[in-house]
Amino acid sequence: MSRAAAPSEPLVAWFAELTAGDTARAGGKGANLGELTAAGLPVPPGFVILAGAYAEAMAAAGVRAELAALVEDLDPDDLVQIRERAARGHELVRRAGIADAIRESILEAYHRLGPDVKVAVRSSATVEDTADTSFAGMHE
Repeated sequence: MSRAAAPSEPLVAWFAELTAGDTARAGGKGANLGELTAAGLPVPPGFVILAGAYAEAMAAAGVRAELAALVEDLDPDDLVQIRERAARGHELVRRAGIADAIRESILEAYHRLGPDVKVAVRSSATVEDTADTSFAGMHE
């Protein structure tokens, strides 16, 4: 993977660092786990890979502009165009992979959990679960 400069924003955040106001950077599940942790409920320790890590990965791979271009003049009524561009977007994201700085941040956080700890991994898109929307699973 690429050796990009160190990111200026954190790539991961611990549940205890998150609140409902962090939905845009941590997703709905991540922000809610922060709220549950703050409320003193029995949430196992954990962390969220922040949305900035995705942006950083796409930038490091050099595909951000191409991804943005895929939706620039997209016709929401043209299902064939939508499918073709979605397939191209999937291809770009898969090819991009994870930059070394991101991989290192994730592994560092994982190792802070303890040796050989089992974890649950969930996706939490930043636009799926908001006050005005609920599109769970929409962004495969």
